[in-house]
Amino acid sequence: MNQRVYTRSSLSQPTSITQTATEEARRKVQHFKRISRRVAPTRPEAVDNEAGVIDDEILERCTRCPPHRRRRGKFRPLIGNDGEFLCDSCYLAEFPATAFLDEAEKPEWQKRGNKIANKIKNGVTDFLADAMGAAEVASFGNRSISEDTKFPSEVECRMCLEKGVFRRCCTAYYCHSCYYKSGKCPGCGKDSPLTGIGTGKDHPGNLAIGLSWAISLAMICATITLLALIYWNVVTSPVTVWGHTCRGFFPTCELTVCIDYDGGNGYGVGGSWIPAAQPYRVCDRASTSNQVVGSACVYDNELYVWSNKVMGYDICMSSPREEKTRSKNVSSVNPLLLYTESSGVYVFDDDFELPSRPKSAPWREIINGNFSDLCGVNSVSPERGNHGGFRPVENKHALVFSGVHARYAVTSGLNVEYGGTVEFYLKMGPLDDLDTECKTAYSGDVALEYCLHPDECIPFGFFPAWKYRGSAFQFISIAIPHDAWSNSTSFCFRQESFDDMQDYWAIDDVRIHANLQSRWLESSAFAQRQMKSKSDAMQGSCCYGTDQCSIFDKRSTLLQASDCDRIPAFNENHRKSRLKSHDLYILFSLLALIAKNAYDGLFNHYTTMAQKKYHTESLQSDAKDQFPRSTYHAVVDPLWQYSIALILGGAFACALYRLLESLTVTACFSNNEGSDQSCDINASVVIVSITALVFDLKSIKTIMTRVIFIQKPILVIVDLHPDYGILQVNQKEIPLTDLSAVRSRNAIFVWFLSLCYILAGLPMAIGSLALRSFNLHGMSELLYTTLGVLAVLREIFGVAFVAKLFLCIQWILVSSQKDREDFGRAVQREGLIQHFIIGACVAFVTVVPTFIARRIGIANPGVLVLLCCVLLGGLFGLIVGVMHGLPVHPDSYLTCWPATCYCITYYDRARCPCLFSCKSCGEINSRQILLVVTVTDVLAFNKMLKGVHPR
Repeated sequence: MNQRVYTRSSLSQPTSITQTATEEARRKVQHFKRISRRVAPTRPEAVDNEAGVIDDEILERCTRCPPHRRRRGKFRPLIGNDGEFLCDSCYLAEFPATAFLDEAEKPEWQKRGNKIANKIKNGVTDFLADAMGAAEVASFGNRSISEDTKFPSEVECRMCLEKGVFRRCCTAYYCHSCYYKSGKCPGCGKDSPLTGIGTGKDHPGNLAIGLSWAISLAMICATITLLALIYWNVVTSPVTVWGHTCRGFFPTCELTVCIDYDGGNGYGVGGSWIPAAQPYRVCDRASTSNQVVGSACVYDNELYVWSNKVMGYDICMSSPREEKTRSKNVSSVNPLLLYTESSGVYVFDDDFELPSRPKSAPWREIINGNFSDLCGVNSVSPERGNHGGFRPVENKHALVFSGVHARYAVTSGLNVEYGGTVEFYLKMGPLDDLDTECKTAYSGDVALEYCLHPDECIPFGFFPAWKYRGSAFQFISIAIPHDAWSNSTSFCFRQESFDDMQDYWAIDDVRIHANLQSRWLESSAFAQRQMKSKSDAMQGSCCYGTDQCSIFDKRSTLLQASDCDRIPAFNENHRKSRLKSHDLYILFSLLALIAKNAYDGLFNHYTTMAQKKYHTESLQSDAKDQFPRSTYHAVVDPLWQYSIALILGGAFACALYRLLESLTVTACFSNNEGSDQSCDINASVVIVSITALVFDLKSIKTIMTRVIFIQKPILVIVDLHPDYGILQVNQKEIPLTDLSAVRSRNAIFVWFLSLCYILAGLPMAIGSLALRSFNLHGMSELLYTTLGVLAVLREIFGVAFVAKLFLCIQWILVSSQKDREDFGRAVQREGLIQHFIIGACVAFVTVVPTFIARRIGIANPGVLVLLCCVLLGGLFGLIVGVMHGLPVHPDSYLTCWPATCYCITYYDRARCPCLFSCKSCGEINSRQILLVVTVTDVLAFNKMLKGVHPR
C-alpha cells in the first residue's frame, strides 16, 4: 500500500505541490476502484502507527461527509488554519459564499446537474449503508442558511475588519453593523433594509397587470352568469301537480306519460273531478278507460330508475322555459301538454287498431263503419304517451264509412259535466278517378252531434265534403257546447245524405277530452288529496331509501316493512347499494380531513428535515441599539371572547338538540309513558351523526383556541437583529425578510373578518342533518345540500374558508395601481401550471368515485361531463395558485372587539423536501399570509416592522 507522511507544514502549502503523470494515473485507478467497492464502515481516525503515517485514501477523503460515503475531497486551502479536504457537495453546502464565486462562470444547467448527481449518489450510498448497518453520522460544523439569505463565512468585513458576511449585491463581505448602518450597502449603494417591507419590488409589467384585470373581469362575469343561471333556473323551473321539484339543472318536462286516471286513488272521489293521486298507474290498452296524457319531469332519480320508470315523476302544470319553444297542440311533434286548470281526462280514445279498446272506446252503435285502411290511415298520430312500458300501436286502420241507408257512429254516455273538446281526424273521398277503393265524396257532408237522450241528437259541428276531401286526414278539434255538459252525454258522427255508391269518408284517432272541475286547485278535496299523494310518494321514496327520504320522513310516514311490498318493482337490494347525499357530505368531510392532515404532516415533517441541514451558527453582535428587540401584548377583551363562545356554543346546542329530538333519541332518556315517541335508534344514522358532531366540535375548538384565543395571553416579539430577524406571534416565528407589507385596516374590515369566522364555526355538519327534519317543502333540500357542501369546504380549506372567500372577493375588486401590481406579481409566480394539473387530477378522482358511490343507472358520467369537470378543476386550481400569491390566507388573532389595527403580509415559504428540491414544488405550497393582530402600542409596533427603532 502506498503511504506518505504529511506534516502540518506540508498541508499548509498545497499550492506548491506538483503532481506527476504517474500520480495522476494512480489517482484515477483508485477512483474507479472506489466506485466498484461495496459500502463498508470505515473509521476516520484509522492510522497505521503513532508516527503519523496515514493512508493516502483516508487522508484525501472529505472530512465533512459520513465515513461510509468514502467521498474523495478536494483540498480547500482557505478553510480553517491549514485547509481541509471537502467534496463538492459539502463545500457548496457549508461554504456557499466561496463556492458561489468559484462556480460563477459555470452554466446553470451544469451546476444543477452536479447538484442532482451528488444528491442521488449520497442518497443511494446512505440507503445501502443504513440497510447494512454501516451508516455513521459525522458531526457537521459550520453550515450556511438557506440559499436565498446571506452566506456566513470566515472573511473579514471590508470596513471594520470584524467577521463579515457575504453580500450578494456586490459579492463582498461586510459585518451587520456596517452593512445596515446607513440603510444602504457600503459597496454598491443598494438598499439594505432590516425587514422585507422596505425591500423594493420589481414592476410586474403591463402584460401581467392586464392579465390580473382579465382574471377579475372573468371572475365577475362568471359569478354574475352563475347567479343569473341559478335565478333563471329557479324562476323557470317546471311546476308539478303535487308540488314536487324537478331534478337537474334547467330541468324540462321531457317525459310524455299516459296515466290511468281510475288506477290511482283519484277518479270520482267525493264526486269531484280533480287530478289523480300518486302513485300513478301507467295506462294499459286493454283495461284503461279514462286516461291522462301529459308532459312530466322526474323528481326522484333513484326511485324513477329502480321502479322501472313507473314512479318518481309528476305531471307538469307549467314550464316557462319551454312554453315558447314547444307547441301545445296534441297533434304536433313533441308537444308540451301541461296540466293546467283547463286540463282534464280523455274519457274516450279510439285509434281503431286491433284488438279493439272497449274500455277506452265505448261505442254504443256503429252503422256501416268498418276498421279498414280503404281510405288510408292518419299518418300523424296524436300524442298518447310513450313511457313506463306503455307504447302506442302502429296505425294501420281507420273507421271507414260506406254502404247504404245510414252511415253513423255514436258513443256511449260520457261524463263531460265540466265541458271539454272532441278531437278527431277526418278524411272524405278524394277527387281521383284512379282511386277506385275510397270513392269520391262529391257531396255528403258530415255532422258531429251530441245526444243527451238516445233519440234526441243536436248537431254542433258541420264538415263539408269539398273542404275535407283529399289525400290526407285533417285534424279537427271542437269544443263541447255548454248545453251538452252532463255526466252522460253521447256523441254521434253522422252523414245525413250521401250517394250509396260513393261519398266515402273515414275518421281516425277519435278522442274526447273532459275538463276537470273549475278552480280545482283551490278546492278542499284537492288539498286533502295533495296530502295523501305526498304521503304515498314519500312512502315509495322511503321504501327504496332514496335521497328524497330521510330517517325523519320515515318516522312521519309511519313506514312499515310490509308497506314496501306493494311498491312496483320493489327490490330490497337497491336500498343498501349506495350512499345518500348527506352521508356523502360527511364522508367527503372525513376523507378531506384525513387527506389534509396526512399531506400536511408528511410535508411539514420532511420540510423540517430538509431545513435542518441549513441550520447555521449565529454571528452575534453587540450592536443592540442598532438592532433592538421589543415585546408587545395583544389586546384581550374577555367579554368579546365569551360572546363568540356563547354564539357558537348556542348554535351548536340548538342544532344538536333538534337532531336528537327528531331521531327520537330523547325518548330513550325520557320517563314520560304517555309520549307518542318510541326509542328507536338507527345505528348508521348515529354513526353519521357522531362523525358530524366531531367535525363541528373540532371547528369550534379551532376558532376558540387559534383565532379568539380564549383565556390565553398573546405575546408579539420583534427582533431586528440580522442573525435572528424574526416576528414571533404566539410561539410562531416569522422571518422579517419574508414580510412584504403592513397596512392599516379599519374596524369595519375586522368586523367582516370576525363575522366570517363566526359563520365558519356554525354547526354545518349537524345542521345539514337536522334540517331534514323540518318540513320546508322545496327549500329543505337546497338548505341541507348547501350546508353539507360548506361542511366539506370547511374541512378542505380550514375554518378560515369563509374569510378566504371574503379576501378573494376584495382582491378581485381592487382598482388601485399598487394593488394591481401586487395582483400582477401573483400572476407571474411559479407553479401555476402545476396547480392546474393538481386541480384537474383532484377533480377527476373526486367526480368518478362520487358517481360510483351513487350507483344510479342514469347518472353515469359521460366523457364530455368528465372532461368538463376535469377542465373546471384545472381552472379552479389555476385560480387557487394565483390567489396563493395574494394575502388571502388570514392568520387572525381576534382577541378583542373589532377596532383599527395593522395587518401584516408575509410570505410563508415552503421548501420542497424531495430529492431534486424542485422550486415549483415549493411554490405550490408557499403562499402569502395576512396576519391580523391588535397590539397595545400600535405606532411603535408599526415602526419596528419597518426596521425603524422607535426611540
